Amino acid sequence: MRNVLTIILTVFLTSCGRQHFSLEKYIQNPSKSDSTCIKDIERAKTVVENGVIIFCYPSSMGTHQLRQEKHLILLCEQFNLMFMYEPYIDMIFEGQTQGCFGAYMDKVISDKFGFGFKQHLLSQADSMMIAANDTVLYYLCDERPKRPDVGHYLESDYLTVKVSEELRKQLKADNEGKFPFMDIGFYIDKEGKTSGFFLNYFAIRDNESNQKLKDELFDFGVEQLKQIESWEPGIVNGQKVITENNVRVYF
Repeated sequence: MRNVLTIILTVFLTSCGRQHFSLEKYIQNPSKSDSTCIKDIERAKTVVENGVIIFCYPSSMGTHQLRQEKHLILLCEQFNLMFMYEPYIDMIFEGQTQGCFGAYMDKVISDKFGFGFKQHLLSQADSMMIAANDTVLYYLCDERPKRPDVGHYLESDYLTVKVSEELRKQLKADNEGKFPFMDIGFYIDKEGKTSGFFLNYFAIRDNESNQKLKDELFDFGVEQLKQIESWEPGIVNGQKVITENNVRVYF
């Protein structure tokens, strides 16, 4: 999550064709035809004039909430700041710039609290999260948890298991010959031990008859996952954390 604001904004701005574009400088003199940016700047000015300063974090379809969000909100309140996700739409209109509301707020925050203040709060919120021993969603870790028997964390996201011949005969495949699978959630502690298994999703592959096998398949999947005695825990800021994990189990 370090420098994640910079990374996300860079991605958005590069996708708009502005490879060396500085949004901070641009909002000082936006193009007169850039109505999106101009309206966002005026809206931000009005909000600030009404005594409200907002810590904005860019968000679009496919991005995740901040892992330290609840602690960041508390920190923002200490400095009389509001926290808000600033939405970006995936559709890009030529000559129109997104993010100007947040960029204006960033300038106000920087002028008031100093350069790098937002990143400082994010880092401090991370430290608070770790100290509170919070459970972190596995995909929000700096290093995601993984099985010791695989080379990469992505390989830990799925597991293919063989069921008994009796159960195999009852399973129905779809028109493409694909059999049901499950997403099984569970927790991994700092020592790599698992607990609290639960069902996240069950794909019946367009065969309602597979639904009656849900509990049996879940029990079998959990049994296979429990055979993995120890995982490599998730890492945040170089420290092990408790994570909520998910594995897709193919039968």
